[in-house]
Amino acid sequence: MQQKTFFKDLMGTAKDLSNVIRVHIGKEVNNESALLKIWPLLVREDFHRLLIESNLGGMGLDLKQYINVLRLLASGDGALTLAIHVHNVAVKIIHELGDGTLKQRLKTWLDDGYIFSLARSEYGRDYRYDFSTRISQIKSSIILSGQKDFCTLAGIADYYVVFAQTESTNSSMDSLQICIANGKDPTVEVIKSNGFDTMVASSTYSVRFNQYELSPTDLVGQPGEITSLINPDILTLGICAINVGIADLSIELFVKKHRQIYGSKNNNKEVLKWLGHIDVMLRSTELLLNESITSRPHLNNESGICLRRAKAASDSLVHDVTEGAINYLGIDGIMSKNQFIYLRNLSYATRIMPPNIQKSLLTIGTERIKNSLENKGPE
Repeated sequence: MQQKTFFKDLMGTAKDLSNVIRVHIGKEVNNESALLKIWPLLVREDFHRLLIESNLGGMGLDLKQYINVLRLLASGDGALTLAIHVHNVAVKIIHELGDGTLKQRLKTWLDDGYIFSLARSEYGRDYRYDFSTRISQIKSSIILSGQKDFCTLAGIADYYVVFAQTESTNSSMDSLQICIANGKDPTVEVIKSNGFDTMVASSTYSVRFNQYELSPTDLVGQPGEITSLINPDILTLGICAINVGIADLSIELFVKKHRQIYGSKNNNKEVLKWLGHIDVMLRSTELLLNESITSRPHLNNESGICLRRAKAASDSLVHDVTEGAINYLGIDGIMSKNQFIYLRNLSYATRIMPPNIQKSLLTIGTERIKNSLENKGPE
């Protein structure tokens, strides 16, 4: 009974935070400034330590509870929720793999409201272990060097949780080391050059470590210990939930905007059929996501397949709901302050994308407006 009451209260708080996030997004010039203004509120409610145990001040949410919280927050704004998710995953990794001393340092950092980022991906490389980012022993110093790409919270984070290879002859998961780098150190360089507006919204850029000097206490566990994480696919599961939350927001915005333009009595059969299609897709994605949580990724042979299906379904859901919204709202919806192109692109920002697709997404709004104006002709 206490668990049920706790979770009900938690979801109520998440809903309130979602509404606050939505208001701030409407007022701020960019989402980076919105996140920094909202962060103290997230800290006050302990939403910056959702996954760690209570003796470290956390909520200790199970996977399903955490996923539901993310979905609700994402209905406020997906980019900010992606940033919150990445922070919580980074914190979770330190909590799981760090020793007692590091856990106490983590508690102090979280008590002070510090922000953590996850420096994992490298453009064009296998994210699991084939990294050019290296940890080397140079005389008596431990040196971190290399570049991470698509790093959410870049430039905002106080600390980066970095995936890097050691000096092992043959790179593998067993030679992969996790370490912590101070984001304010002068050898840590943020490269704001991805040119993708929805990634910029979550402060997602490249980060370069220019001979950053690590201390032994900055190493998280031993090389290869990442394979012992309880849920190694929590990042992907959370992104699925964020996509569903983006779809929730898209549907809400579409219904409101459609009524403003066409009136509440409009019963366009094609629109109603499309909304039915979206509802089926939404329920299907929910089922796949729940099955992915239940099967606990990597516990059995089917769990990985289920997770891939859930991710594909959530990507398709956001694309279809926003694409339909753009089509059915017409030129009035596109010309006005329309969030649907942004929302759809945001779902693409959760993937590593080749440049040609990026270019296509960046120009699609302009192309649609141009085509609509040409078809309309002179007054």
